[in-house]
Amino acid sequence: MNDEIIQLIDAMDGRQKYDAMCKAFFRYREAIAPILKEVVAEFKDCTNDEIISLIDADSISLSDTVSDLPLRIKDAGTEMTSPTDKTIYYDCRFKAKNPRLSNEMICISLHINFEVHNDYNVKYPITKRGTYYVAREISSQLGILTETTDYNSLEKAYSIWVCNENIPEKLQNTVTRYHFVKEDLIGHIDELEENYDLMEVVIIRRGSKTPDYDIFKYLNAVFTSDKDNIQKYIDMDRNPQIREEVDKMSGMGQSIYDRGYDKGVEQGKEQGMAQGIAQGVNQGIRALILNNIEEHISKERSIGNLQKLFGITKEKAEEYYVTYADKI
Repeated sequence: MNDEIIQLIDAMDGRQKYDAMCKAFFRYREAIAPILKEVVAEFKDCTNDEIISLIDADSISLSDTVSDLPLRIKDAGTEMTSPTDKTIYYDCRFKAKNPRLSNEMICISLHINFEVHNDYNVKYPITKRGTYYVAREISSQLGILTETTDYNSLEKAYSIWVCNENIPEKLQNTVTRYHFVKEDLIGHIDELEENYDLMEVVIIRRGSKTPDYDIFKYLNAVFTSDKDNIQKYIDMDRNPQIREEVDKMSGMGQSIYDRGYDKGVEQGKEQGMAQGIAQGVNQGIRALILNNIEEHISKERSIGNLQKLFGITKEKAEEYYVTYADKI
């Protein structure tokens, strides 16, 4: 991680710092591969190791400025800028070989922009922002248009978004792909898909509960720093740097959890003084569960902490969890 990013993270508060650490985690090929396998059609039949080998490690950037002009300028902050268009900032962007089109004679790349977007409830549709990003990614490949511009050189662009918070219940735990398709209005023609399907937006919307899909189980493990479950998707022993990043995330996540834990206990105490100890304990349990869900702490970990704090059985802790979690 470069010095500018380290300084930026150090200046953030606890939750911001944790989010930044999670985003920085995805600069590793090993970390991004399980997501690409699930949402990028070109990688569907590849193993994680094959995907890792297809990603251009030198192109992974958290600090890159790209202009629509044919000039690449290094700068602090992953952004794309041109003299006439709005500057856009990326969490992470990189290139990867397209396994369907690449061979020894020619290499066709996928330009992939990966974003961790915490607040889904913004003033504009995420789909429009994602579409703008891939359009700019396409235009940046050509620079200034001239009579000799080679449109054959255009390579497919992806914009992948992971949305974590403020997602309407009916949209939670969904993955949506937006891309170009051919529609014959009169007659029928055969045309290679790679000639027109050049822009694709994928939006992953997480929820308060984790369904039985690898994409959501992996992301939940990452955002809760669950090393055991991350290990199911990434062999961290092969890259000590990844384990170090997860350890940092785990430490910061525990700090945030502890503050939420104390807040829940305090709320329980206040309620107990006013309404009786029994009701106060219930309020404390409720506050702790809801806070855990907001912080994407796993159900299993929440139940274990309920048992330790309130001295209740696993069955009773599960009953409390179901009661309060289902009301969200």
